[in-house]
Amino acid sequence: HCGEFNNLNARSGLRLMRDDQRAYFRLAVQQAEAAWNIRAPHPLFLYWMQDPMAEVSAYQDDGYKFWIIGIGAFAGFQIVVEFLAYFAFSKLAV
Repeated sequence: HCGEFNNLNARSGLRLMRDDQRAYFRLAVQQAEAAWNIRAPHPLFLYWMQDPMAEVSAYQDDGYKFWIIGIGAFAGFQIVVEFLAYFAFSKLAV
């Protein structure tokens, strides 16, 4: 969960936004508080990495890909519905 902790070129981080992993990060903070006798009332959880902008770009690329897939699926669905409506209404006109 610590990201690229062993990468010597890692100098920045990306903030954790996933709630399903927050408990593990909080557990690490609690262990550090107990081991080092420190307080961390409002910790910030980060993924340590060399290039967080590349990760953000990957998120954006994934979002764009899913948007294109959604547009294509909707267009395909609309075409099928239009053909069904065309054939249903053409039989009524006879």
